[in-house]
This record gives sequence, structure tokens and C-alpha cells, in this order.
Amino acid sequence: MGLTSPQISTSIKAGARLSLTVTILLSVFPVSLRSAVKIEESVLESTPKKSEIIIGYSHPDSIVSRMASLPLHAVEGLWRFASEGTLMAIERNSPEPADPYNTQASVYRMIIVRGADLSLRPGTVMGYLTTTAKRGVYDARIYTSRLDNGTTLSSPRTFTVTLTDSDSRLNISDYGKSLRFNWWRLLPYMYRHIFTRKEKSPGDIKGCFRVFPAPSIPVEPRYL
Repeated sequence: MGLTSPQISTSIKAGARLSLTVTILLSVFPVSLRSAVKIEESVLESTPKKSEIIIGYSHPDSIVSRMASLPLHAVEGLWRFASEGTLMAIERNSPEPADPYNTQASVYRMIIVRGADLSLRPGTVMGYLTTTAKRGVYDARIYTSRLDNGTTLSSPRTFTVTLTDSDSRLNISDYGKSLRFNWWRLLPYMYRHIFTRKEKSPGDIKGCFRVFPAPSIPVEPRYL
């Protein structure tokens, strides 16, 4: 059965009101939606696609002296990769803001001090960290490849970095898989990937141990 003229007129008016309502909502909410996206987005989403080189990281002693004069955060310091010996510094990307109510999240740089592969210069940024809601757990973007020039890292990927053993060790993981750090894969043209993933079994955690500040738990306990 077809609609009568009054019914058609009523439907048209209802449709017009609905269209007006939708138009008003669309004109109001995009700003809110954009704000929500901005809040949800990690500060690491703007990580540079290629690594940069920071001056002042050629001499470990000078790095230690600088760090000793500063109030360090838990993750800051000098770290050594347990499997192959690369020395890495973790420091804030910028000074702590003076305003205690500043909403900007802390960002840290992972910087090579002495690499097992000597073609990578001291001061090369290998990744970035930022805090999460859980203490000792950090969201990270770490470069996983190198360019053909042999000295520039590229392809940042998402990882989780976790402090363990009273902040004396650092575990780098990729969503349930441990990370094996292979500096020998940095040889140009032969291998392109710095990291390889392997299934993580209990007690088989790959990462770093703290060099400075001196860890509260020794890397190798001494027994009397």
C-alpha cells in the first residue's frame, strides 16, 4: 500500500531534520575527534625514518661525568648488550621541563657509545623510548636495518623495553618474542637486519645490563 501525500510530506520533513542534525554534529565533532586522536597517538609516532648522529658520545668517561652531575631517571645510564658487548647510553631527548604540570611525555634516546661494529659511529641514535602507565615498562621505536652507506640506521619498529632486577637489567622484546641483537648483520650489502626474532623461552631473556650508575645487583655476584 502506497503512502498518502501527508505521510510523504511528514517523511520529507523528518529526513530534512535528520540531515540538519547530522550536519551540525559533523561540524562540531571533528575537532573533538582530532583532539582524541592526538591524545591517543604516541609521541614516538614521529620518530625519524633514519638515525642521526649526536656529538658528545665518543668518550665513555665524559658521558659518565655528565650523567653523575644530573638527577637521572630509572632507565637513564650506560648499558651494555650482554651477548656482544655494544655500549649504549640512554638519556632524555631534551631537558626536563621546568613546569611540573607540563603534559609532554618524557622521551629518551638510545645512543651508541661503542659498537661491536666499528662502522657505526659513536653518537648514532639507535632508537627512542617513552614511558608507559606501568613502571619500568617503556614503549620503544628501534631501528632494525641499515642503509647501503653502511653508517645510517633505518626502519624503526615498535618494541617494548622493560627494566628488571632492581633496574639493573634491560629486556628488549617484540610482542612476546625475545630479541637477538646481531651487530655482525650490519656488514653492508650482505645482511640488512640488525635484529632477528627468536621464540622466548623461560630464563632466556636477551637485552642489556647496567654499567652506570653501578647496579644494586652485580652482573656477576661474588661469593665469599
